[in-house]
Amino acid sequence: MFTCRLDPDSRQTLCDQLYGALRRAMEDGTFAIGERLPSRRQLARHLSVSASTVEAAYDRLVSEGWCESRPRSGMVVCERPEDARALPERRETPVRWDFSTGAADAGSFPYATWARLMREVLSEQSASLLVSGDAQGDPALRTEIAGMMRRLRGVDVPPGCIVLGAGTEVLVSALVALIGRERLFAVEDPGYSRVRRILVASGARIAPVPLQDGAVDVRALYTSGAGAVYVTPSHQFPTGAQMGEMQRASLLRWARETGATILEDDYDSEFRFHGIAAPALRAMDGGGQVVYMNTFSRTLAPGLRLSFMALPEALVPRYRAMHAACSVPGFEQETLRKFIAGGYLERHIARMAVVYRGRLAALEQGVAQHGLGELAPCGAGLHALLTVAGKMPAGELVSSAAQAGVKLTRMADYGVMRPSPAGERTVLLGFAGMDEEQIGQGLAALAKVWK
Repeated sequence: MFTCRLDPDSRQTLCDQLYGALRRAMEDGTFAIGERLPSRRQLARHLSVSASTVEAAYDRLVSEGWCESRPRSGMVVCERPEDARALPERRETPVRWDFSTGAADAGSFPYATWARLMREVLSEQSASLLVSGDAQGDPALRTEIAGMMRRLRGVDVPPGCIVLGAGTEVLVSALVALIGRERLFAVEDPGYSRVRRILVASGARIAPVPLQDGAVDVRALYTSGAGAVYVTPSHQFPTGAQMGEMQRASLLRWARETGATILEDDYDSEFRFHGIAAPALRAMDGGGQVVYMNTFSRTLAPGLRLSFMALPEALVPRYRAMHAACSVPGFEQETLRKFIAGGYLERHIARMAVVYRGRLAALEQGVAQHGLGELAPCGAGLHALLTVAGKMPAGELVSSAAQAGVKLTRMADYGVMRPSPAGERTVLLGFAGMDEEQIGQGLAALAKVWK
């Protein structure tokens, strides 16, 4: 069921708020093309609003071409109004410069080392690689990951609490079943829309919670009734903010007082360019209320689909009772174990930090050179926020960039509730997938279409 926060005290009507939330859900893919929307009565009952409010919001979406009413199917999401069906003469421009946050530097992947380790694994002809293995992942690999967490993030986790998974989607879905679908899962707003979709697809109810000074508003958590919260404290997505020490302490206190679980996604924590990295919530908590999550997709390559989490010790028996096998093949687990044990992973991270620092410098220089706007300081992570200057309407920033062959997203695309005016004109510039020359070319292309 679709969930959004509607504020009866807002200057906007409830209908306008609901319309905006539904439209953004269609834009970011929460509702896919052809997907059926909840019935008017179901949604009205779920959101505690009148059926006429839902009907008015649906009618506006129909009039603008976002959805249509079909016999025996109800309200169904259509292709976007500006798609090729509405404008048959318009052709999609190929992407030449990719500033999306999910891009990765495939050229810097340590192919030779990884291939050599794969051959070593094959030459050992271990029968254990052909069976399902431990439900949490190979114990030897979990031991290496525990050591890596201790060295890189100061998190002391027993290997027996670590779980391997074939990507964040697998782990988040497992956590919904483990923690309980009856619980309300709070999410940051704006936040990682992909995780929102995974939670909903896994049967969870979600509650968007606004940010306060770059971190989830703990006061709103107390009133939300949530029993779990997904947060990105080391590098909040999409704002890039780092959660402060007092904010971390308040969040942990909320979890202890309410018995809630914190899902800490520590993605991008390996890449810090300025300042001192704050400790992980798991290190501060000691493992009672926090599930620590991270991925090798950012440090190695997205296609490897290797992620892990550290469960509170009390949840491990239940996880083992619910799962009979690990979703990561034994062959890949053993290759990764050798890669970590040989020191290759940490050396690769150190090399890539130097590479990314150079690309961030190119981004900063290019934005200033072309007068594109105000680039927020980027202390960590692999994207920066640009508040675009000029008179081009905020709604046309991404589409005009796409016509010039530039791929990027707006911060407003990651929120459920109505974004601030500044968020409407703020775009995310990921710099991991292009070298310095390509970054400069892409910024020059943006300067031409935005001025």
